[in-house]
Amino acid sequence: MADAELQTYRDQLAFVNLSLDADPENDDLLSLKTELLEIIELTEAALGPSASAKPATSAAADASKSKGKGKEVAGGSNTNWQDQGTYKAGMDCMAKYKDGKMYPARINAVIGSQDSPLYTITFKGYSTSTNVPLSSLRPHDPSAPIPQPQKRPAEELTEREKERKKKKGDKWVASQAARTEDMKEKKNAWDKFGKKAAKKGIHIAGLQGKSEFRTPESASGRVGVVGSGKPPTQYNRMGKHKFDREE
Repeated sequence: MADAELQTYRDQLAFVNLSLDADPENDDLLSLKTELLEIIELTEAALGPSASAKPATSAAADASKSKGKGKEVAGGSNTNWQDQGTYKAGMDCMAKYKDGKMYPARINAVIGSQDSPLYTITFKGYSTSTNVPLSSLRPHDPSAPIPQPQKRPAEELTEREKERKKKKGDKWVASQAARTEDMKEKKNAWDKFGKKAAKKGIHIAGLQGKSEFRTPESASGRVGVVGSGKPPTQYNRMGKHKFDREE
């Protein structure tokens, strides 16, 4: 289990290194690379000598089975299996698209295991990546066309999609009707409250059509301005008081 986790960390580190080639100043990728290096170092330290002895033992067994075809450098580290296959990270290739045809793509990383590898690819002209098996890859063909997004005409909707759109429309109509009904209930409750207040002699502005936002009677009046359109209020000028000593 620990060996599998260690290999997963190494695969993730390879993918981060590939991403850094395209964007070497990305702070998030640099931070992630540092964390992965620390995790790999701690995992190798926790596994101890078995981490280095195990790959050497399996490599020796593979070398004996292949009768000398897989030669290794004595005392050196083993090459990652991701770099031993026909397709490697950074290579251009042909990959199977969702329409079943082969289109040009670029391999971003090799993940999975040595027995069943998966290739993270990005089709030319697209920005999203996907994982495909080895059976979906072919050698690169420079003259191959770039895949174009397939947009289905609106009239070619299936019965299921038509039913879904109809249900969505019915739901919207029902929500609008419920909202209108709720507004009516609130308005009726407010009117009842105003009528009860009027019976008790309490005046509530806006219930008798005397809102400050009503249309002014004068053509020169402005809505919302109290007293707009009316002439200035006339006040009686007070005369100067004369002091009478006899008073």
